[in-house]
Amino acid sequence: MLLIVSVISPQVVYGKSPKSALKGLKKKYSKVETLQADFKEVYEWAHTGEKIQRTGQIVLAPEQRFRINTEEQTIVCDDISIFRHNKIKSQVVIELVGDSTDDLLPRKMLLNFADEFKAVNLLELPVNRQLGYRIDLSAHKPDEVLISSATLWVTEEDNTIRRLRFGDLNGNLTTYYLSNILLNQSVDSTATMFEIPIGAEVFDLR
Repeated sequence: MLLIVSVISPQVVYGKSPKSALKGLKKKYSKVETLQADFKEVYEWAHTGEKIQRTGQIVLAPEQRFRINTEEQTIVCDDISIFRHNKIKSQVVIELVGDSTDDLLPRKMLLNFADEFKAVNLLELPVNRQLGYRIDLSAHKPDEVLISSATLWVTEEDNTIRRLRFGDLNGNLTTYYLSNILLNQSVDSTATMFEIPIGAEVFDLR
């Protein structure tokens, strides 16, 4: 489906071309220092069509600091290390932020997407029952990155991204539905700190 979309002739929506729409989003989101939101994540396997869904909260702070909470796990990054706490197994995995994790860091995926992709199509459609548009993106070098394509659903009035979908090289899709979005609001410094729970099994890979 994404390959079909990529060859459709670009359209002009709300006076925007795909390229100018992406440029406008980049202008807004490059100024975002912090983001807080509730989310629903839906992961779909290409070969089986099986879907896994989870909900939670995300906090992005300056640098690469973030916190993601779901019922099953908590992931925290203090800009140096990433702590992954599996609440069900009572296990904590710790690893350094580095090349192997860089492509999947939340700030890069949710705020710095415009640097990684080019716009290939723009479509007018309702988003969250408001005027909006969908913009389809393709990685500059799709064969060399983990995430080869992306799609954004944006409300026109505030130019805010409400949904994101990422496709990997195997055709698997991950979609994020964002709600209760707060941009550039103060974030408690303790939000990106992690204290290992007493009794948890620790795998320190640093």
